[in-house]
Amino acid sequence: MNSIYDLIELISDRTAMYTGECKLTNVSAYLDGYSSAVDTEDFLSDFPGFHDWVAKKYGFKESTSGWQNMILAMELGLVANEFSWPGYSDKATDTNHRKSVSIFFELVAEYRSA
Repeated sequence: MNSIYDLIELISDRTAMYTGECKLTNVSAYLDGYSSAVDTEDFLSDFPGFHDWVAKKYGFKESTSGWQNMILAMELGLVANEFSWPGYSDKATDTNHRKSVSIFFELVAEYRSA
């Protein structure tokens, strides 16, 4: 694996096989764990900027909630900065989680080409 983008591409077809469940929190944890094990700057390249890019794309004031939470919130139809984070994900169905994972892979492709 040369970069985080190679890893993301690898897990995109069979996400639950790698992460246990098809949820963004699982994807994020998997990517963080793998990145920590590799522990090289080259592996992550420019991916840390993805948080801020997602926040800007969806109109969040800041990216501290993380890309996984912002993407799921948008999949749930919530309006950026107009809802409370605690408990927001309790409304998510399996379909919402699967769709948000799919959106994540699309956003990564868009981010890379930007």
